[in-house]
Amino acid sequence: MKLKIRNNKYTRFYCVSALLAAGSFAAIAEEISGTVFDKDGEPMIGATVMVEGTRKAVVVDIDGKFNIDADPGQSLKITYVGMMGQTVKVQKGKTTYEIILQSDDQTLEQVVVVGYGTMEKKRVTSSITSISGDNLMTGLGGSTVATALQGKVSGLTIGGSSSPNSTNDYQLRGVSSVKAGNSPLVVIDGIPGGDLRAVNQEDIESIDVLKDASAGAIYGTRASAGVILVTTKKAKEGKATVTYNMELSVESARKRLETLNSQEYIELGRGYDYGYDTDWYHQLTRNNPFSHRHSVTMTGGTKALQLYSSLSYSDQKGIVIGDGRKDYSARLNGRYSLWDNRLQIGLRMQYREAHRDQRNSAGAFEQALALNPTTPLMDPENPFRYNVNQYGIGTLYNPVANINDQEYSGTDQWFMGDANIKFEILPGFNIQATAGVDRRQWVKTLYYNQYHRYSVNSGKLGQGSHSYSKSMNLSYEAYASYTKDFLDDHHIDAVAGWSFFEEKGTEAFSMTNRNFIVDGVGPWDMGAGSDLTDGYAEMSSSKSARERLMSYFARVNYSYDDKYIATVSYRREGSSKFGKNHRWGNFWSVSAGWRLNREKFLQDVEWLNDLKLRVGYGVTGNNNFGSGYTVRNYDQSGMFPNPGGVWVPAYGSARNINPDLKWEEKKELNVGVDFSFFGGRLSGKFDWFNRRVDDMLFSVTAPVPPMVQKTVMKNVGTLDNKGWEFELSGRIFQQADFDWDATVRFSQSSSKIKNLGEAGSQILSDALPSSMGYTHKIVNGQEIGKFWLFKYAGLDENGKWLIYDKDNNIVPAAGNTTDENKHYVGNGVPKLIFSMDHNFRYKNFDLGISCRSWIKYDVFDETELYYGLKGQQGINVLKSAYGKNAAINDNRITTDYFLQDATFFKIDAISLGYTLDLSKWQKYVSSARFYVTARDVATFTRYKGYNPEQNVNGLFPGLAGFQDVRSMYPQTIRWTFGMQLKF
Repeated sequence: MKLKIRNNKYTRFYCVSALLAAGSFAAIAEEISGTVFDKDGEPMIGATVMVEGTRKAVVVDIDGKFNIDADPGQSLKITYVGMMGQTVKVQKGKTTYEIILQSDDQTLEQVVVVGYGTMEKKRVTSSITSISGDNLMTGLGGSTVATALQGKVSGLTIGGSSSPNSTNDYQLRGVSSVKAGNSPLVVIDGIPGGDLRAVNQEDIESIDVLKDASAGAIYGTRASAGVILVTTKKAKEGKATVTYNMELSVESARKRLETLNSQEYIELGRGYDYGYDTDWYHQLTRNNPFSHRHSVTMTGGTKALQLYSSLSYSDQKGIVIGDGRKDYSARLNGRYSLWDNRLQIGLRMQYREAHRDQRNSAGAFEQALALNPTTPLMDPENPFRYNVNQYGIGTLYNPVANINDQEYSGTDQWFMGDANIKFEILPGFNIQATAGVDRRQWVKTLYYNQYHRYSVNSGKLGQGSHSYSKSMNLSYEAYASYTKDFLDDHHIDAVAGWSFFEEKGTEAFSMTNRNFIVDGVGPWDMGAGSDLTDGYAEMSSSKSARERLMSYFARVNYSYDDKYIATVSYRREGSSKFGKNHRWGNFWSVSAGWRLNREKFLQDVEWLNDLKLRVGYGVTGNNNFGSGYTVRNYDQSGMFPNPGGVWVPAYGSARNINPDLKWEEKKELNVGVDFSFFGGRLSGKFDWFNRRVDDMLFSVTAPVPPMVQKTVMKNVGTLDNKGWEFELSGRIFQQADFDWDATVRFSQSSSKIKNLGEAGSQILSDALPSSMGYTHKIVNGQEIGKFWLFKYAGLDENGKWLIYDKDNNIVPAAGNTTDENKHYVGNGVPKLIFSMDHNFRYKNFDLGISCRSWIKYDVFDETELYYGLKGQQGINVLKSAYGKNAAINDNRITTDYFLQDATFFKIDAISLGYTLDLSKWQKYVSSARFYVTARDVATFTRYKGYNPEQNVNGLFPGLAGFQDVRSMYPQTIRWTFGMQLKF
């Protein structure tokens, strides 16, 4: 294959800059000789020995010998198919090396992070996916950690948009609860309740995803939806090394909604002609916004003290005006050792601050859809002010003015850290204690100037507000661990301990005032406004209840001859969220593994490196819901007549309490197989799972009296969830100058409500705007994701809707759009999710390609429903109203006519890089890597709407809402140029 390399002025600039920074030159290259054998002393004939960062490479001869020229400080990379690669650093004065390659099944010795410790991969009996930080970083290209995780973990779906301020939601293996949340627990360096966005991407050592109950039961109540363990980089002994990373990014919109332009609007008689030609969508978006990020990491230390530190800064501009953020972060990880490492004292701290521009809102795009394109952007009588008067109908407003005539900024501050101590009492027997804190603070400032529509409509000059909130979580853990090999073939790994977690509660305060004579003063001088009550601005404050969680836990892993493996875990946990009758819960798991390749009848199969059967069963709980359902909460919910006859606010019970409320329980069976063939060139795993959630938490109707509110939280109902996952990785080529690795992943899951108990027979989705009813209704035995719509049967001669009634007879929609005539159709959950990664290396070049696909998946296009019909005059519509929908001459109804197959194939990222080894030219910069990454490159689909990738998490997936910022935020392609320098 011939590669064409095009010079780039930026690449040349940074290459030259790095070379000009050179100090003294290293010593002249020396001839290095050596031998390469396997552990049995057999020569590795044909193994490749390459000087890293160069084109120098030789092949090992028939006697296992090689000769190559290399400089001191350079590294030799030795590779052979079926064996673990090895890297050897050339030392000054040493010219002969003896290298022993280990069979690739030694990768089974690699450790996997599990709850409260690590475990060798070969002894893992649960479903766990591990991703190294370096692999995650490759091709990240200016995106977040959440974006980079897309498609990397089978069974994990991530929702969000390309907005810098987008929040992400995660769901692992489908829906696991109706009321108590479906997001996996995020644990960062042992501290639960974290957020992936809070971690600097260069600081990540690994991410381990615990999928099944046998892996997550050690975390008890918070592991029902899975666990994501994030481990940050540790300090390393040795000479200090510094790495600088820089990324420069631009993005552009890939697709937009096609509305009528001004000429079409007038020709079709949609409304009044104001004489202007305004492209409202274009006015809301930026042209190729520029973003950049920088980070510096440093690690090193002595035998006793090691430090790792990092600093990062990023400035991101969204494609939409009024959308952006700046992030600052700093991290320090340190470790101090005494008594030959028997005593280790550790400290990990991170501070992160984000300054966010939050003026953009989802409503802006609805206005861009509906506004008359002949109305002017600016006031015809004052070209320096926005036009706010000529919008003709209903609640329409100038979305550009709405953004630019306000200030809305937020500052988020996040400190997370822990101190830990570990002491080795006896060889293999350690005790460890950790104390952690997670403190967050949010400050928001909002000001509408005197020209803003809110000020104009209220008749008050300007409106300002401040809001502030903070929260703090504390965690304490102490545990002992024991590892022992005995009687040659036996191994035991055990841990037992205590954990305490406390949410201090969220404190919040806000104040608001209006009628500011001078714009710009308002939010910083609330007393300057004249809209006061008794001389005070409008104020409110609150504090949520404190919550506590205490646990005792244990886990034992036993292995005989690394052939038969068993793991047992147990956690007893008490939560302040529950009533005294059911405060404590017991959660446990058992799992086993059988490595068939260790059996005599398979030991002679040369192409088989590993074949492990796994089975696990576990029980976990769920308490991921708000507080105050078992303890009386009060608010100003009523009025009371005082003796003077004046009604005053009175505190009343905010909700009904239920002292019998108890944990949701998830029982899960997982059966899996891990395999490695042909010297590790082909490896993978398959998992099948079946979960049942009992005692689901749900709000049910309550009688008033004796209750004081109309609903009460109870344990009712059962949910079933099942599916499978398959992952296959292959090293397709592994040569001196060319490598090609590939990984494919498949997953499928489905969830079904088996019983809603006292909750009744149904759970309805949120009602659509304009009294259009519901798109989903969940009933007993119904698969989650099914749409509940009228079934389209065509149009009559007048363009009126025809639908199928409950008996599948064709009837006019008029007079028959009652719930009894709705049908279950389509599915907003993909029947199959597929992802694929390819990584190529040609000499010093590397190329990575990541793709994803959601197959057999439907989306209900609300935007087409509301703006794809000719309907109401005076507003703009999509061009499809006079195209494929031109024959429709009727009102809107929720029919499957607007349901589309949204199956798509997406190229998530393409990254091309080049690495230079600079160590032989100068002594300061050891290597430089330059890369170009494109993210969200292309989407292939038959879906005719805006974006086929809609939210598939939760109870009501597959809705493309025109009032949802995720659905309406423009799709973009993001180009990033990056540079990494290692010193």
